[in-house]
Amino acid sequence: MAGMSGAHGASYCSVNTFTTNSSWMQFAKEPVPNEYGFEDKFKSIHCCVKGYRSIEWFKDGVAYPWSAGVSTFILYPKAANQTLYTQRPSRADSGNYTCRISNETHIKTHTVTLNILEKPTDTPKIMFISNDQSVEIGGGLRLYCEALVGRSYLADARSDLQWRRLWPNGTEGDLLPTQFENQTTREDVKDIVGSYLTVERVSAQDYGTFVCLVHSNGAVTRKHVTVHYRNGDSDSTSESSWCGGGAVPWRALALGAAAGALALLSAAALHRRCTPRLLLAARHARARHQPPAARARVLEKEFDVLVCWTAVDGELVRGALLPTLSLKYKYRVHAVLLSTQPDTWYSELVSEASRCRSLVAVLSPAQYEPQQLLTALRQLRALPLPPVVVLLQDLPKLKREAKEGGESLVSTLRGTRLVAWRHVHERAFWTALRLALPLPPPAQRPRRNTESKPNPCDAEEIKNSRSGSLTALV
Repeated sequence: MAGMSGAHGASYCSVNTFTTNSSWMQFAKEPVPNEYGFEDKFKSIHCCVKGYRSIEWFKDGVAYPWSAGVSTFILYPKAANQTLYTQRPSRADSGNYTCRISNETHIKTHTVTLNILEKPTDTPKIMFISNDQSVEIGGGLRLYCEALVGRSYLADARSDLQWRRLWPNGTEGDLLPTQFENQTTREDVKDIVGSYLTVERVSAQDYGTFVCLVHSNGAVTRKHVTVHYRNGDSDSTSESSWCGGGAVPWRALALGAAAGALALLSAAALHRRCTPRLLLAARHARARHQPPAARARVLEKEFDVLVCWTAVDGELVRGALLPTLSLKYKYRVHAVLLSTQPDTWYSELVSEASRCRSLVAVLSPAQYEPQQLLTALRQLRALPLPPVVVLLQDLPKLKREAKEGGESLVSTLRGTRLVAWRHVHERAFWTALRLALPLPPPAQRPRRNTESKPNPCDAEEIKNSRSGSLTALV
């Protein structure tokens, strides 16, 4: 396989999967939230799922594919895009990788926090352990634990992971013969080991607490999982005692509840999808019935939209945002390239803003510290035009912003019109952006009556208004 000869772990999502025959959208095995790798050593990340229609990947909020400055990971299509890999990871590849899966009705996400280390660690790091479980007698049990362990440097040093049983007196002992343990290792990172604890048919002796015990060169880490008893007859008991012994139609109730929930979800999805489009269509309908004087006021300004950005975002703005606004939606666009530091943005934009009807600022929050982001927003909000801020990345958590930038940053963000960029072909983004902007000038209809000659001043004004939309392509 070209480019994938060393792609160890490509079959990760096809082994040790859950034994279920259901077809709905779900994870095919335990979703590990933490991953580790080493510099210049092959590394893969997985999102093992089934029953989905599409899968998308994001790194720190940035959608795949990524530039070299964001991540060197690429998709492995032969694994149904459930696997990312890179041959030579670096510390810059560390971050939060999110897979978003969807079908006709549902969307699920899973985030993996990746840390690329310089060298193997001496202290074990548990990456995943199953939650406490409730199992009925005769049911199946599956527990999983995975950890990054250090390599043994001494002959008598231990570096392993195993399941142990915690007895009522607080001591740890061996597993029972009915409790099977299956050790696993990662093909991409040998220092990552795991272990499955399974019981085919649970009996009374299988309830209690189990310990995931990890040794690594003298260091010991342990985590606990408790298996609780679940009464399998509780449903039938409640059925016979409900309403004086009459049988409760639990199946019909469950189906009704599912149908109601599906109707609510469909209504919410329809509202989210269609309401902005209806609002935009209503604005256009009202504009068609405006008097000539109101239409003439639209042309009092030289441009409809002032778009400003820094050199970091120039490729996206010039290649997608400006041409779409100008050529597709017929806005007269004026483009201004800003300096990297936001301290002088007001002075750079104030004279240009007087020539325009609205202002769009394109920002990548990740390139600014919280205080710089606050300065940028204040500079924009001081202009006579209320800014519409297009965010090319998700904002960090507001709690962290409040700590690092003060409550003023949080209040400034909440008082600013923010529109999140996703993709050039995502209709929801363009609808939200157009709702935040004034409508472009109405199209000029050709006159059938040619008896009177047009006013030279009017002809010059129309010429300027048309040429303004070409500014986006300069």
